Amino acid sequence: MDEVCEKIKHRVLKPPKVIFEVVSEGTAQKDETIKFELYRREGIEYYVIAFLSLKKTKVYKLHEGKYVKLKDVTDDSLEINLEDCSISLDFSKIW
Repeated sequence: MDEVCEKIKHRVLKPPKVIFEVVSEGTAQKDETIKFELYRREGIEYYVIAFLSLKKTKVYKLHEGKYVKLKDVTDDSLEINLEDCSISLDFSKIW
């Protein structure tokens, strides 16, 4: 069985709490408009958008039904704390 913060029995039946999106020039507008709105409506708690060509990542958190930008990450760390686990990424090692 796979496990990502909780055990997955057979299949996933609920939306994720975090989505990481890697953006290319061809998908940037779609990722920042259509997907941004879709994930907001679906209640995805965190939306993390990585722009490889810029070596920058935008981090949004859902607050009262709207995404609020937490920060732009370039060469520092990102910590996302969820109810039952946390995610830590060191972007200085990614870029």
